[in-house]
Amino acid sequence: MRILAAPDKFKHCCDARQAAAAIARGVRDGARQAEVLELPLSDGGEGTLDALAKAFPLRVKCRVQDALGREVDAELALDASRKAALVESAQACGLWRLQEHERNPLHTSTFGVGQLVARALDEGVSRVVIGLGGSATSDGGAGMAQALGVRFMGGKGELPRLTGDGLTRISAIDASGLDKRLRNVEVTALCDVNMGLIGPSGATRKYVIQKGGTTGAVDKLELGLALLAEMIKRVNPKADPQDEGSGAAGGLGFGIATLLGGKLQAGSRAVLELLGFEKLLESTSLVITGEGSYDEQTPDGKIVCEVARFCGRAGVPCVVLAGSVLPELEIAGVTAAFEISRFGARKQDALDSGTINLQRFARHVTRLFAARPRGRA
Repeated sequence: MRILAAPDKFKHCCDARQAAAAIARGVRDGARQAEVLELPLSDGGEGTLDALAKAFPLRVKCRVQDALGREVDAELALDASRKAALVESAQACGLWRLQEHERNPLHTSTFGVGQLVARALDEGVSRVVIGLGGSATSDGGAGMAQALGVRFMGGKGELPRLTGDGLTRISAIDASGLDKRLRNVEVTALCDVNMGLIGPSGATRKYVIQKGGTTGAVDKLELGLALLAEMIKRVNPKADPQDEGSGAAGGLGFGIATLLGGKLQAGSRAVLELLGFEKLLESTSLVITGEGSYDEQTPDGKIVCEVARFCGRAGVPCVVLAGSVLPELEIAGVTAAFEISRFGARKQDALDSGTINLQRFARHVTRLFAARPRGRA
């Protein structure tokens, strides 16, 4: 019996590697004879460098700005040939870098992501892959573009470092100064969600609150992103704010596609393909995956949903363990989903005991699976 421990991170509790290790311990507790493979995953957000370490094994350290403009240590990765670079946007503008009281997408920028891309270009690569997700931003990628030479003009001249709050002041865009090295580089964005930039299911309406924004900020940011889209259309008439993935990382996907000429891909699918996940399933009896919240956002391109789809096609049972579970949620390929938090537990207590609960539930799931009648899936 071979069991695959393939979770995403559990936000504010543990990263994907720690989650995979906890599930693996539970599997071994439940069936000593079972072979267990730890495969921490990411959909393009934080943890992407670790998840794709085999494909991009070389690390490059650099200094960039975080979402609030502070200098921080960050990393990007290169493949073995040093011709392709992997940039994890959350290394620069990740929500994880900010204290709770600092989180406000009106005041944050993706400038540091542009710095990471520039550092990758310094390595002479011909391909840059940018993982999107877990951002503290909602600036449509304007900050990133500024770091790469795009100028945003207002009524009194060039605007300084843009944040979500400054998008409504843009009156023109000058892309003539965009880093010329990008002309010969293929840029691909791995989007953690598949929604468009604006509208009821766009970057603002669906995600600003969890980034620390208020209901008032939602309307201002929605207006700012809509105006940004109109300004970008004057530079790039093909720009479409409704393209799938444009809303990823607070609209960073839109900026990459329209100003850098990048391609948007579903991050979950791309990560699983790079990891050879379909091949791994050929000799796997059960997959245990998981994330912090298994809810209405999971089907929007999250890694757990894509894992379930792969499992469904391969006929491999897939069990989801999550801190919280929306009972009525049904996703094709998911055999069962379990909420691992103790009933009535305070949020902080649930977070503090997350890895213990993961191990406990993985043990129970493994015992149940091992006890099935022989020959049954």
